[in-house]
Amino acid sequence: MKMTFQKLVIGASIAIGVSALATAPAHATSFSFNGNTGEINTYTGGSNGTFIRGNAQGGTNAAINALTDNDATSNVELWYSTENPTSNVGFTATQGSYSATVSSVTADDWKIFGSQWVGDLLNSYTPFKSVWNGFSASTQSLITSSFPSLGIGDPNIGGFQFGQNGGVELKLVGDLDVKTKLSDTINSNLKLAWDGGVKSLFSVQPSVLNVQTKIATLQLTLNSPLTPASTKLLLQTQIAQLTSYKDLLTFKDTLTAYQGGIGVSEIAKVATGGQTYYAYSFNPTVSGITASDDKLSYSAYYTWKTPGYIKQVPEPSIILGLLGVAGVFATQRKFKKASI
Repeated sequence: MKMTFQKLVIGASIAIGVSALATAPAHATSFSFNGNTGEINTYTGGSNGTFIRGNAQGGTNAAINALTDNDATSNVELWYSTENPTSNVGFTATQGSYSATVSSVTADDWKIFGSQWVGDLLNSYTPFKSVWNGFSASTQSLITSSFPSLGIGDPNIGGFQFGQNGGVELKLVGDLDVKTKLSDTINSNLKLAWDGGVKSLFSVQPSVLNVQTKIATLQLTLNSPLTPASTKLLLQTQIAQLTSYKDLLTFKDTLTAYQGGIGVSEIAKVATGGQTYYAYSFNPTVSGITASDDKLSYSAYYTWKTPGYIKQVPEPSIILGLLGVAGVFATQRKFKKASI
């Protein structure tokens, strides 16, 4: 009789839980992939993960799983072949009336949001802000135009989910420290400036002070009433070149002296709710893994949300269902205790 009553109580608890779960509204998110799926690559996650191409067998299923498995190390790369996408390739997520399209970032996109990104970067790493503000407009433009070469416009998306009222949250893969990549970018710009005319003014690679002294000397000659107009035109060109070169050297020296890490996420373009956003972050979380090729990529992940994002919470019916199922274990424990 005791066992019959126990089964009845357990059965009632399970029935309540199953009923509550069955009556909860569905909130499944569906995904479709846009553009050339051959440019979509999925990493299955962890330190021993594998890559599955978007157009390979199971490629779409692997991508969906990586976006929804709550594991940021499994991720979907939007634009696989190079680090400088030439078109917006990605996916569209739909949940009920909500829709969001997430894609790679092109050079044309950088022209739209590049200044905003640089401003946010400088606000996150303030030691560079005063240095940047002292640069000429041409130097700022030169450096900004070279940032796409950092290879962060082909984003690896480690997670996607809708919030309440259709907001979006992304997990973006990135680096814990991009100082090496930034240094390489600055060195490339320095070489271009050196070969472009600066080396004709120096016998050896100059310091910031050497360049500043040369600029001052040329400025005196430029301002002299004895200098011919044709020579002044050349001097103006040389001064502009040297000023840009000096700015780049100053940036490099500041970067070398900076002791902290510079964490930067990759960047995704997000269109949702009639708005277009560029998703990125400078607040890293250690992932525990790194890419086997450069030993830098995948070392961190970043969380980005649309403004006003509110995380979805389980429906009350789901919570009741879980409580009902939990009641099974509580009842079992009581019966066991009573039968001792």
